[in-house]
Amino acid sequence: MVQDRFRDWNLLHKSVAALVAAFFVAVAIHAVRVREAAFALDDSRVLPYSAETIWPWLTDYRNRARWQAELIDLSRMSGDVTDYNSTRLLFWKRRYTHWQAVEQTKEIVENRLFATIQESDFDYRWFRIELEPVGPCSTRVTMHEVIQPLRYTDRFWFFRDHDERRGRLTLSLDALDDWLGKTAPACAAGAPQE
Repeated sequence: MVQDRFRDWNLLHKSVAALVAAFFVAVAIHAVRVREAAFALDDSRVLPYSAETIWPWLTDYRNRARWQAELIDLSRMSGDVTDYNSTRLLFWKRRYTHWQAVEQTKEIVENRLFATIQESDFDYRWFRIELEPVGPCSTRVTMHEVIQPLRYTDRFWFFRDHDERRGRLTLSLDALDDWLGKTAPACAAGAPQE
């Protein structure tokens, strides 16, 4: 006769029930947390260019569409990009999805700060770029983006897209560095300092 080494099968059932209950409690807590949630993303890099060299790439329509990932075109609606409360129509593309957003300039400090708010049919976005000189020929470029999807299901499942959305900021910094490398004059002071 074979003896059962695990004598209390009731303990196994209780453990499984506790794990299932913990899973559903965690899902319920997440569901409540994302009810009115927005998601913050940021990335930063030191580029070997002065803030004055980088600034036109942030505020020029043609240049911005070149380096900002997923942005394919901009169209001016009112005012210039560097005017407070000026508005633009942005055209976006992610894989096979196209959409439009209206962007408004909310904060602007020449050669230091560019901040906007964007509204589309899918989400609200607060986009902010800060330029911080760290040497005569090097600038820390920091991009912040806060995304608030309008649909509850998009907020609930946002954790699946978080790395992809953050990767978009990294791609934007890579493209900005690449375009500056092709078009900006070499800085006389040399390499970036950290």
